[in-house]
Amino acid sequence: MLARLQFLTLDASPLSHRAQALAALEGGVRWIQLRAKHLPEEIWVAEATAIAELCRDYGAMFIVNDSPRVALRAEADGVHLGADDASPAEARAMLGDFAFVGVTLNEPAHLSRIQGVRVDYAGVGPLRPTASKEKLAPIHSAESLAALIAAAAPLPCYAIGGVTAADFPAVRALGAHGLAVSAAIALAADPVSAAKTLVEATAG
Repeated sequence: MLARLQFLTLDASPLSHRAQALAALEGGVRWIQLRAKHLPEEIWVAEATAIAELCRDYGAMFIVNDSPRVALRAEADGVHLGADDASPAEARAMLGDFAFVGVTLNEPAHLSRIQGVRVDYAGVGPLRPTASKEKLAPIHSAESLAALIAAAAPLPCYAIGGVTAADFPAVRALGAHGLAVSAAIALAADPVSAAKTLVEATAG
């Protein structure tokens, strides 16, 4: 079964992407997503390759945000695709059957992107405003988020957008499989401790 918690690295963190990943891993997180929005491809690949090796050391899953090509070159476990990225079908064709392919679902219209192709999970939201995302989609109410999760069923959905450990019971009640967090670890005063808190909150 997929882990209940996924950590997305953050450009705005005082730590490097690799250092953020390491802190999350030391705190017990076992699913890391490299979310680097402004790196030249060669630096992006080098960063992804380093984090992929780190995740293998910890027995964690590692995926790359936005780019199936970078995911392939870095030997990542998969890719996460937003509405403006490559299609899930293109990613699946490039990365193969064993790769994890995730998508962002901000609204019901986005469900059309996953018709006829296998995807492994979806990030749904945003739950609340967050500074970690440019061009933030409209904020969901509890009712609209639950409806989106239901429409995506049986796809495992991860609530995203300013989520914290305290949100886990509520988003589970709405039908979400788990949480996808960024600032909650990347901007924490003690990222390892913050990761431990999230891991404990999402256990079970």
